[in-house]
Amino acid sequence: AAVVFITQANLLLAQPSAGITESWTLLGTRSVDYLIDHDVIIFPETKDSFTAVKFVVKNGPLNMFKCTLHFRGGESKNIEFPDNVKANDVRVVDLKGSYMSIEKVTFWYDTKTKSDKKAILEVWGSM
Repeated sequence: AAVVFITQANLLLAQPSAGITESWTLLGTRSVDYLIDHDVIIFPETKDSFTAVKFVVKNGPLNMFKCTLHFRGGESKNIEFPDNVKANDVRVVDLKGSYMSIEKVTFWYDTKTKSDKKAILEVWGSM
């Protein structure tokens, strides 16, 4: 599975070409606390599988200690993040093969010492 890290500055370069439609569905949103927190977002069960997952950080930076995608077949995949994820950063994970039927995503993170604003983390799926 390929992982692409896109900052807000070059997000426009990553937009689909004219005539190509990319559809994203919001799967969940979490407000990141100042203490180390563990959250889970359960993905809806659908007939279709996700071809990509997008993580969007808003409002403030965060410390991402661990992020794991859990697949319906029992497999899991850790997603790499930089130590300090800045506000307005976007990470797109391209999914291949058996990594397409996602059950949930788990996070361990905080905003301690990074900002006086709590970060908001959004998870989007593309089919």
